[in-house]
Amino acid sequence: MSENTPEAAAHIHAKALVEGDIGTAFLGMTPEGLASAMEIGNTTWNILSYELQNGARDGDDFIVNITFFTDFGRDDLRYRFRNVDGAWKVAHIEPKS
Repeated sequence: MSENTPEAAAHIHAKALVEGDIGTAFLGMTPEGLASAMEIGNTTWNILSYELQNGARDGDDFIVNITFFTDFGRDDLRYRFRNVDGAWKVAHIEPKS
């Protein structure tokens, strides 16, 4: 998989969260993406692993569901990635309903 794909960006972002690499996670977000993450809230959960599901294009964006498995259970989120100047970045996050 090329490193310049939305799928690769989703894996890089999720892996950074599992590893506690918040800098990498934040660098891969637009200001709007960071704002939506802040709305979800900061947790003290330890993220142990993740799983990507149902990735698909939505116009120019890429939507993917990421399930994080934590020490408090699972957290299902829907991510929107957008190509910003040649790099795929998190543009929005919301709880998966």
